[in-house]
Amino acid sequence: SSPQGMSIKVGQEFELLIGGSMGMAEGQTGKWPLGCYMWVEKEGLRIGAVHSSGALADYNRRCPENAIVPGDLIVEVRGDLTEGGRGVRGEGPRLRAEIYLGRRPTKLVIKAGRGHEG
Repeated sequence: SSPQGMSIKVGQEFELLIGGSMGMAEGQTGKWPLGCYMWVEKEGLRIGAVHSSGALADYNRRCPENAIVPGDLIVEVRGDLTEGGRGVRGEGPRLRAEIYLGRRPTKLVIKAGRGHEG
């Protein structure tokens, strides 16, 4: 198998769902706290570190080939998962505000950073 995060190429976007039961083992619910250190940038939220527990760590254990690694950028947050629901894209401060709205299933769109060079 490929090393963690190595099937995604630098600059490629990929999606994940946090805070819901989709993608979780039966009887488990998804964690809400992201479990990462991140900072605001003009185009999104830059991941500085992924902690050993939290929604991102759970995702990385389930999908190691598409793991979120330091340097990745959260470019979209979509808390409205209804058909036609709109997300917030770009603008780090708005993305951070959308993430902190609450514990609900939320889709994140991640742009792969340099940690995916292989």
